[in-house]
Amino acid sequence: MDYYKFESFDITPLVEQYRGKRLQDLYQNHRTISNNMGEFIEFFWEEKDIPNDIDLFKTQKKLLYNLKTVNYIGEYIEKKLNQRGIKTLIDLRYNLNFSSLANQIINLIKNKDYKTLAKNRHINDLDVSFCFKIEDFLFLDIETLGIIDSPIILVGIGFFKNNKFKIHLLFTRELEEEIAIYEHLRTQIFPNFKSFITYNGKTFDIPYLANRFLYFFDKNPMISEDDPPYEKSNTKFHHIDLYHHCRRLYKGKYNNYSLTSMEEKLLRWTRNNTLPSNLVGLCYRKYKDNPKRYIGLIKEIIEHNYYDIYSMPLILKNLLDNF
Repeated sequence: MDYYKFESFDITPLVEQYRGKRLQDLYQNHRTISNNMGEFIEFFWEEKDIPNDIDLFKTQKKLLYNLKTVNYIGEYIEKKLNQRGIKTLIDLRYNLNFSSLANQIINLIKNKDYKTLAKNRHINDLDVSFCFKIEDFLFLDIETLGIIDSPIILVGIGFFKNNKFKIHLLFTRELEEEIAIYEHLRTQIFPNFKSFITYNGKTFDIPYLANRFLYFFDKNPMISEDDPPYEKSNTKFHHIDLYHHCRRLYKGKYNNYSLTSMEEKLLRWTRNNTLPSNLVGLCYRKYKDNPKRYIGLIKEIIEHNYYDIYSMPLILKNLLDNF
């Protein structure tokens, strides 16, 4: 028997258990997607145990209680107004000093103008969740061959449709298939959604995707036509980054705010898959060197990404429940 270790992660059981198998043998739930840029393989699941009753409207109530969204109102003035019985923006409409400004914010809330609301420094990306339907959200996570401009080997997406949460993983069997995934994303996936939901995606996933789009197409489908390329990664889609909200809401409570840590602390469950993110690229390279021997490493990569997507709607629900 061969023995292999990557740092503290022992891959020996994966190598021995799945040696000689094919991706098609490991997952029946797959199909080949073709477009004018090539083809790739897609794995898909329909998750019946992910609740779709996520209460997005709680954020609207919270926003109505945030008087600091009005210009010239800070912590001190808000406290003084609260002491006088002015608790909400609706109450504030009857205050001569702030009536007009309060009405402006209320109208933005009524019209669900999330783009204008999000420009307010006292309103964060999660605060405007009420402006969307649950079907508007695209949960997204990528796996790369390395860091800084390396190919993306797997794009995981999740979304709600017909009251079910669907997970689709787009995988490059060969690196040449990467461009076909981007063609699929920009033509078949992105146009159906209004907001990304990621875990640390504002820092990593979305800028990384933007660079790969620019590399292949010299055009980024996540920015508006008027935006200069290479300067911004996303202006077209709203973006809720769960990582920052976990750090903010549970500040000082935990030592680690990684996705797997939040799964254990907030969701009370631990993954069956234990592959560290930093080993994904190495596992893929081992597989490409000897596909028959290392097919088990690809299974581990796929399941790693699957759980990343699976847990995000549960964390979103947890955050909103604790609003």
